[in-house]
This record gives sequence, structure tokens and C-alpha cells, in this order.
Amino acid sequence: DELISQLSALRGKYETEMEKFQFQNALELIFKCIQRANKYIDETAPWALAKDEANKPRLASVMYNLLESIRICTVLLTPFIPDSCEKIFDQIGACACCRDWDSAAKWGSLSATVTVHKGEAIFPRVDAQKALEELEAIQEAQKKAALPAMEFEPMAEEKVDFDTFCKSDFRAVKVKACEAVKKSDKLLRFTLDDGTGTDRQILSGIHKFYEPEELVGKTLVAIVNLPPRKMMGHESCGMLLSAVHTEKGEEKLNLIMVDDKIPAGAKLC
Repeated sequence: DELISQLSALRGKYETEMEKFQFQNALELIFKCIQRANKYIDETAPWALAKDEANKPRLASVMYNLLESIRICTVLLTPFIPDSCEKIFDQIGACACCRDWDSAAKWGSLSATVTVHKGEAIFPRVDAQKALEELEAIQEAQKKAALPAMEFEPMAEEKVDFDTFCKSDFRAVKVKACEAVKKSDKLLRFTLDDGTGTDRQILSGIHKFYEPEELVGKTLVAIVNLPPRKMMGHESCGMLLSAVHTEKGEEKLNLIMVDDKIPAGAKLC
């Protein structure tokens, strides 16, 4: 019988996925067996068998196969929904030895004379896709938790002579205006006071980390002697300085902000 064969092999496959922490895959294996059991109901039509006394032995066999399928799936679902699984075990009359891990590998552990107890619905109809998505989110969170708390880019090994360093012109700049660049998910367009009396425009791909309105009025640090370059049709004249690191696998970025008492155009040295 296909149903019995599939359920008999379930625990071994489930165990393999659980040992790899592939919880979504393990649940998918269970759901496939549940789907097969539903198909078995359609194939055997127990409601029709119950109408004819001569079919009682066949009906008993069908009902046992379904209860045993429920039992094995319930054992394997216990790590995910332990309280609900206990209620299922009680309703299908499973004894203590039919609820443990070892019994999930043995088809036929449930007594043939088991008494089913009618009870209230244990939980509403499960949205399998939603459950898998939630477990995927949990799995992703666990992966992040296993990552180092903080990671930094290695220090540069190449040495830069002092004269080369001094060629970079670092200035304090005041944010007069800031807006998202149309058709770009990353770019912010800054209008900056650099102390020259003429506004400076710099584009920076930091929209993931900042909303434009929260930066207006801030005093930032920019390199102002880089050659201009075009970005999304706008000219960017310089670069804003940021500090970056990785935290639990997620990139973090913070603009270098200085004391607002520092005037626009002040040179950093």
C-alpha cells in the first residue's frame, strides 16, 4: 500500500532534514504524507463503506490506516506544536509507547482495538504556506544568531605616504536639503553648504540606512576634491564619509556626523 510505504519511510527522511537544521524540508515531508492520507480518504470513501455491513472489515482497515498515519505525523510534529500534538494523541487513543520517537519508525504501533475520543477542534485549518514561511523566518533568524556579533573589513596592508593622504580635502558640510533620487532604491541627493557660498551636490547610496528628512540640518564630513561624476543623471561632487561594519550578518552603516558647532567648510586634519 502506497500510504503505508510512505509513512513507514517518513521518520528516516525527516530525521535527515532535522539533523541538517532544515526544518522547512522536514515539515514539507510531513505535509506530503498528510496530503497522501487525504487522497487515501478520497480513494477508499469510508463513508460509503460504512453503509454496508459486509464492508465493516474493510472499513476497520481503512480507519486504522488513517489513525496510524495521524499518529506517526503527530509524533514528528511534536517538536513544533507539542501541546496540540498531546491533544491529538488523546483523541486517537494513542498509548504512551505510541507517542515516542522510536514508535514513529514502526508502522502498526497503534493498537487495533484503540478507542477514538470525540473532541473539539484542536486548531483552525492550517495555512501550510504561511506555516512554512514562518518557519523559514525562524530558520533565518537562527542562522543570523549563529553569525559573529560584529565583523569589520580587514585593515588595508598597502601603506599610503603622508603627501598622498594630504591630497584628500576633508571638510565639514551642513545638510541644507536631502531627497530620494527618483527611480533609485539606494541614492539620496544632498544639497550641502560647504562654506564656499555655492551649494554643493553629493549623491550617496545610503537610502537603505537613512530617510532623507532625518539628515537635514546635520553636520557631516565630505571629501570635496574628488572629480565630479554622473549618477542617475545627476552630478555628484564629492563623497560623504561613513563607518561600516557587519552585525549578525547584516550590513550596518553610519554617516560620520560631527559637532554642529563646527562651521561649514572647516577643514579636517
